Amino acid sequence: MLRALASEHEIHLLSCLRADDAPDQSGSLREVLAGFETFPLAHSRLQLVGAAAGSLLSSMPFVVRKYRLPALRARLAEIVADFDLVHIDMLPLMAYADQVPASMPLVLNAHNVEQTLLERRIGVETNALARGFLQIQLPRLRTFERAACERADMILACSQADAEQLRGLASAAPVHVIPNGVDLELNKPGSNEPRASQLVFVGQMSWFPNRDGMDWFLAEVLPRLVAARADVRLMLVGKSDGLQVPTDVAANVCLAGFVDDVRSYIRDSAIYVVPLRSGSGTRLKILEAMALGKAIVTTTVGAEGIALRHGNDAMFADTAGDFADTVLKLMSQPEEIRRLGANARTLAERSFGWQAIGAAMLEQYQALLSS
Repeated sequence: MLRALASEHEIHLLSCLRADDAPDQSGSLREVLAGFETFPLAHSRLQLVGAAAGSLLSSMPFVVRKYRLPALRARLAEIVADFDLVHIDMLPLMAYADQVPASMPLVLNAHNVEQTLLERRIGVETNALARGFLQIQLPRLRTFERAACERADMILACSQADAEQLRGLASAAPVHVIPNGVDLELNKPGSNEPRASQLVFVGQMSWFPNRDGMDWFLAEVLPRLVAARADVRLMLVGKSDGLQVPTDVAANVCLAGFVDDVRSYIRDSAIYVVPLRSGSGTRLKILEAMALGKAIVTTTVGAEGIALRHGNDAMFADTAGDFADTVLKLMSQPEEIRRLGANARTLAERSFGWQAIGAAMLEQYQALLSS
């Protein structure tokens, strides 16, 4: 997206930096940007507890408080007058919108409808104390999200479903759908035959929808698969800190952890599983799997925002029994696996390449700047 914008505009990026991010690996991006500054996030357990406690004593939601960076606020205030438009790429960072002059166009890129994401999390949260905390946060997040949408001059949504909800929050700002995309050249189907009994999931377990979905899959779905096929293997790629694999399926799970390149793990697997039960927006993991030509088995929630057709581009299953039955049936039908993968790749080529998405985004920027 930044490269697309930089093709016609001078872009200065102010970016939050997590402890495990590697800014020195963004050399190619630095070459196309007019400026690139990073601001470290210090999210120790103590700091997060402090932010959570503070959110109980104020109207500011926890998800906003944990992104409070005085250095970022000061830097934005220092340079904002030199620009023609400000793009805020995540709802919590709209807390900095008070540094942007009212006369300057402000774009909010809404990766999710955050209140919907939180509502779904509350629905699956089993810890009573955590659920109580989240229920306290919900009205605060609703208030903040509505105010943020009313402050923006334009809102970008990842899916039509998100756009409809955001239009209900924004009194005047236009809402446009700019879907997530995937690098079609970097992610191409492999030439080798995948392992028929190998499944793959990519995602870090610190993200609640990933963790909740994988906990459910390991407890409810995988035991059914193992009972029918002892050679089933789940390849779990991404940071798995804190994930507890049940002992009855531990021999069938490989925790690959963080890897330099996920493509080989995906190509080697016959089926890409997306057992998500919460979340919002669109799933980059599904777009990546589509580009790599994989047969995908996903929940309805996991496929939201992507025009996948059940039985044509992917298979949908929302109960543990249906999910297991669908996976087992596909494992015995290599031709069906190839058909689903080919259709998924075709859909990615048609609708989710970055070049087309970048062009659509530039059109919206130009319209806002012209008005």
